[in-house]
Amino acid sequence: MKSGYIYVLIHPSDPDLYKIGITTRKPQHRLTEHNCNHEGYTGQIVKETGQKWELKEFHAVSDPYWAESVFWGTTPFADIPYRYGIEVKRMDWSQVRKGLDAAKKAGVRPEPGPLPDRVYAYTASIRKRLEGRGITLLGYVRSVISGKANFRCINGHQWRTTPSFVGEGQGCPECGVGERDPEEIKQRINAGVIYLLTHPDKPGFVNIGLGYDTHEEICRERPWGDWETHRSRNVEEVALAEGLIWELLGHPLPHDRKPIKKDLSVAEDAFRKLIYAMQKEIALAEKAKESA
Repeated sequence: MKSGYIYVLIHPSDPDLYKIGITTRKPQHRLTEHNCNHEGYTGQIVKETGQKWELKEFHAVSDPYWAESVFWGTTPFADIPYRYGIEVKRMDWSQVRKGLDAAKKAGVRPEPGPLPDRVYAYTASIRKRLEGRGITLLGYVRSVISGKANFRCINGHQWRTTPSFVGEGQGCPECGVGERDPEEIKQRINAGVIYLLTHPDKPGFVNIGLGYDTHEEICRERPWGDWETHRSRNVEEVALAEGLIWELLGHPLPHDRKPIKKDLSVAEDAFRKLIYAMQKEIALAEKAKESA
């Protein structure tokens, strides 16, 4: 990371209007560019008012981009560094001073911490769904349904979208490569449902059931007779889920998978912990692949 400066520009037209910028060159050079480039946001203000920006102060910083992020992080406008270079805002000078003090002390951006287990699990899930489709996931998936991830198809097109869209069959938006029917993907990855079962005539006993169809279809077929669904979870790694839930119940496989005597609250707690146990196991496997 090249060191540089964080600087503050003021404008005669408004005493509360500030431009916060960073540069690896002399701030005076950037001042000239802001005043002369009338295509840019700061230059448009010069053109409209006939008045030029002035350099109020500047400070040397070890990591300009991190200093900028730290500055705006002290304000109510933390999204500013991601607004296409328009770091112009009306603020009190006390707010500007507070941000500058923090930026001068920021140093170099700290190294990112280890990724949570869930990120490895989400990433493994999407990669599994992309197999054989000519689409590659770029980087990690931090959220399947609410975040965004980057993808590239075999024709070189790159795009960014919600991972679940591609995971459920959406192809390349440019050429259509990789588009699949959601049901086809579900069958290919062998996704299923795991159940915590109870019996109206056997209080104090629980059992575990597995199914490879939709929850509605499985319940309609009633494969466990009079045993009733108490809890259920959709899972993609069915064998892993089964092994872990029996382990959490204190009866690790192999055994005959018969109903066991277990307090229902204990069984419910084990079922709640299942998803986290699965993420941990998947993360361990994915980390091993990365270090191999």
